[in-house]
Amino acid sequence: MKLKDESKKQAILEKTIDIVFEKGFAGVKMADLARMVGISPSTLYVYYRNKEDLIISISTELIKNVSQRSNKEVKEGLPYKLTLKAVWLYWLNFGVNHSKEMSFLQQLKQSPYYKLIPREIKDEKAKLINDLLELGKKEGLIKKVDNEVLSAVIGSIMGETVKLILAKNIKLNENDNDLMFSFVWDAIKS
Repeated sequence: MKLKDESKKQAILEKTIDIVFEKGFAGVKMADLARMVGISPSTLYVYYRNKEDLIISISTELIKNVSQRSNKEVKEGLPYKLTLKAVWLYWLNFGVNHSKEMSFLQQLKQSPYYKLIPREIKDEKAKLINDLLELGKKEGLIKKVDNEVLSAVIGSIMGETVKLILAKNIKLNENDNDLMFSFVWDAIKS
């Protein structure tokens, strides 16, 4: 059995994300991916049993990494609104600076692969925002509506902000970030 080379694994991850960004999950062909990475198809199968294993493994790793990093944005003792803004800014920066990964995650959520992601991984990703929203409702700071509705509003404004930044209609700077977050806050505050 061949030993796994971390640099090859990273190259497989990056090329898969590139393919999904350009062609969607249907565009991922194992033989083409192996050729793009510069390995044989049999070597690719040392790393991943099949396309499903490849997609689920990459998705799980990506979700775990972004969840852990966004959790670090919550600072003890920070007022609620600033905590929510810090998390929102993390995801805004991620969307702008890692647009391929963000696209991968968005496509994943709309695909049949999402159902195959382990429940604990999806729960870990949702926990931070759900806990924040519940705290805001408990403190009477935000509207007492379903968290999925609040998340949709927050996510929609963030997604559109990312598009505006990438199109160079606004900038990823403090003034424009503050302006766009003010729309989030105005939409969800009680």
